[in-house]
Amino acid sequence: MVTFSSAYDWSVFLTIDSLLLFTLSILFRRKLYRRLFFFTTYLVISMITDVAWRWTTLTTAYYLRMAFYYYWTVEFLLTILRLLAFAEVSRRILRVYPTVFAAGSWILTAAAAILLSWTAYPAVHSVRHIWPRIVVANQRIGLIQAVLVLALLTIGAYYRIQIPSLYRLILVGIGVFASIQVVNNELLLRQSIVPYSIPDYMNRASMVVSTIIWTYAVWRWSGAPESQPELISQVQYEKLSPQIHDKMRDLNDKLAKLFGKA
Repeated sequence: MVTFSSAYDWSVFLTIDSLLLFTLSILFRRKLYRRLFFFTTYLVISMITDVAWRWTTLTTAYYLRMAFYYYWTVEFLLTILRLLAFAEVSRRILRVYPTVFAAGSWILTAAAAILLSWTAYPAVHSVRHIWPRIVVANQRIGLIQAVLVLALLTIGAYYRIQIPSLYRLILVGIGVFASIQVVNNELLLRQSIVPYSIPDYMNRASMVVSTIIWTYAVWRWSGAPESQPELISQVQYEKLSPQIHDKMRDLNDKLAKLFGKA
């Protein structure tokens, strides 16, 4: 007898793996794996481990303790790869804006360092209970991803950075997945999810949504060349340069008066 849970399981499995296979075929055909190495690695490992886990659920190995270790080890690895894919895409977005790259890198690195320290601290002090800590660390790194994606998009909007559609949608996919996970875990208060519960269905549905976004991004925008920042003309530069100089000098004079150096 086909139950809703089994039908949902197979629907999610076939949908995700079909989309991943299609997405990877485009990435390799257009050789995008060279500039999206971690993102491609994440998709490859995600598909392989998903097939392996599906096979495990159909055997008696599913009831062994080792299956639990395997599942959460893979989840932790995939979470780290998503974080590396975020860093990879962020670098490609910001590197064409040297000034913004310097400021944005400092902000994102500082935020990541603080959040990673918050993630690693409990694990260091509870080595004997490492597996529950890995589950918590996995959830906290998911929160880190959501915060960093939001921070990067905020930096992009503030500095009016032209983010290529491919990179923007990859970030949106990571952000959507991480955000749903954070909400699904009740803001890190839930350390385990009961199988076939509403949070469990949401957990798997979030991956479907993100995979659809990534597949569309790669299919629609992978052939587009990387955009370069638009430079103003020499005439416009010569027109604006004196105005900018006057404003900066005026600001300097105000600061000098403020600190009593005028």
